[in-house]
Order: sequence, then structure tokens, then C-alpha cells
Amino acid sequence: MSSKTDLTELEGATLALIGRETSLTAYEIKEWYRRSPSSYWSGSAGAVYPLMKRLEAADLVRSSEESTSRRPRRVFRLTSDGEAALQVWLLDSDRASDAGHDPLRTRLAFMAQMPPDRAKAFLNEVLTHYTAMAAPSEAPGTVDLLESWLDARRAWIRTWLDRIG
Repeated sequence: MSSKTDLTELEGATLALIGRETSLTAYEIKEWYRRSPSSYWSGSAGAVYPLMKRLEAADLVRSSEESTSRRPRRVFRLTSDGEAALQVWLLDSDRASDAGHDPLRTRLAFMAQMPPDRAKAFLNEVLTHYTAMAAPSEAPGTVDLLESWLDARRAWIRTWLDRIG
């Protein structure tokens, strides 16, 4: 992290998760990413635990041990610097409008290289995958956001299917 306001997408999304839930353990964060419908997010312990150490070293989160059972849990909360960095990240329209990583869009750019029958089958398989997707949590807005994204993606795929004929 080069500065407190120059967050990576993973850092920004993690601060947003903690901010939305008020407090989370590294394990809970790891599980949220693991359940995400996007393979872009790494839910591995090798990604999340070092991330939390970096965020804490940068004074964007603070951890404390809480015990609700015999085993204490290390819980992370945003600091005031973390809140400020989160707002900068959330409102960065330049980065938010970046085309970024999108495996479907990359493949669609090369649709002409697929035989039409295989292209149709591929697009129908993607539609099937989209039908099976579920939101990674029941947090306010998560389900609605995924549903609106899926609706837009399904409409986009149907447009491509119409073009193929």
C-alpha cells in the first residue's frame, strides 16, 4: 500500500466489508471472499491474513481480542483513518469506471473465432451459471446488487445470442 488513500481493490473492499459489518475476524473476511460469486476475489488465508496485517500496520484497522467462548477471536474494526480511506476508495469514480478484469467480456471480444453453434452453447452455459449464482451474504443491498448485475448480464448475453442468430 503506497498511501492510506491509495488502496488496492482488495484493500478497499475489505475496509468496506468491515465498515458495513462494524467488526469482522480475518476468518469471516476470508469466508466472505471464498463465497463470492466472483473468482476475482481470493478467499485464501495466504491473501487475507497478510492483508489484515498490512491494513493494521497502516492504521486503517485496529484489532482486539474478544472472547465469547474459550477461544478468543481477533476482531478488526475501522480506525478513523480507515473510514477516511474507505470514503476516498468508494468515491473514486476514475477507478470505479475502469473496465478492469472481466473474463466474460474478454471472451466476447473473440466470439468471431468460435463456431456459431459453440458460441451459442457457451453463452447458454454462462446463462445457466448466472441462474445458479447466489449472493455471498444477506447483508443489506448484497442480494439486490447481485440480482441487478445478473439481470444486466443475462440481457447482455441474450443480445449476443440474437446477434449470432
